[in-house]
Amino acid sequence: MLKGILLPFILLFSISPLFAQYQTVGSAHNLLGVDVEGYEVDLPFSKEKAQNSWKEYAKDFGRSEDTQNHKTYQTTFRTDIYVEEVLIFSQITGNTEKSVLWMGIDPQGIPKEIYPELQKAVEEFVYNFNLKMRTDLAQKKIDESEQAATYLSKEFEDLKRDERKNQKNYERTNEKILEYEQELKELRNDSTQYVQTLENLKNSIDSLYSEIEKVKSVVEVYKEKLKEIN
Repeated sequence: MLKGILLPFILLFSISPLFAQYQTVGSAHNLLGVDVEGYEVDLPFSKEKAQNSWKEYAKDFGRSEDTQNHKTYQTTFRTDIYVEEVLIFSQITGNTEKSVLWMGIDPQGIPKEIYPELQKAVEEFVYNFNLKMRTDLAQKKIDESEQAATYLSKEFEDLKRDERKNQKNYERTNEKILEYEQELKELRNDSTQYVQTLENLKNSIDSLYSEIEKVKSVVEVYKEKLKEIN
């Protein structure tokens, strides 16, 4: 019973990092001699998982190149704000338990009045990546929980079916025991009666045998008398 009570709290504790608030933080990385303003966000995932998710999330950026431990993409970004290609940098650092994503756009060549809007779009893009990773994992846990619930429901139904089957067998066996006990009681009564009847028959047989012997004696006497007559 205690295990059943604690399980929901254990599950809640294990997924609680998914619901924590992870805010973006503005920071600059010096790349190719230029301070590139960007945004970073902490992720409750390993560096490997973050890299794999980022590869899918940023696939529209196209092929990347390595620049000072950063991924570099020459691509368009938010064409509703700026239609020309820009230079996007990204970096994921961390370990097997948590990681940090940073992303920024090289400001060179971008009109000053447009750059702030692009920066705002970068912050949104970074935050949405963080949100997508947590949402995907939460959905995965939901799917796994539903699968577990389905499996446990099946196990429950199987156990209930076995319980009903065993209950019926138990009741049927008890009924047979009662029937056999009654039959045994009757047989014991019959056996007692047979013993008494046998005893009576033995007495009758012994008595009859005694009478037969008497008759035989009388016959012998008559035979002797008959001889005397002759």
